[in-house]
Amino acid sequence: MVKKYLSSLLIVSLLFVVGCDNSLTNSISDKFEKKPLELIKVEITFTDDEALIGYVTALGIEQEKGRVYIGGSSLNYLYDKNGNIIGAYNYQRVLYMKIINEEE
Repeated sequence: MVKKYLSSLLIVSLLFVVGCDNSLTNSISDKFEKKPLELIKVEITFTDDEALIGYVTALGIEQEKGRVYIGGSSLNYLYDKNGNIIGAYNYQRVLYMKIINEEE
């Protein structure tokens, strides 16, 4: 009797999982999937006239990874062309950012 009950439960569960066509697992995995970064090549000029060339994900404070701390300081990341973090900078010290075309 128990064997019959377990096998019926297994068959119903299997039909449910197959019938869902992985829609449950796809919606969960979409949330954790890493999206490729959209990088913008820029020259960042700071208030002390130092300049850095690199890639950023936004021209302002980053929405997802950027941090603003009490007192006005912030943390943003500088990337290489492959999307690897190569540094960080304080947006409060940025004078301006100049967008650089890839052809230059």
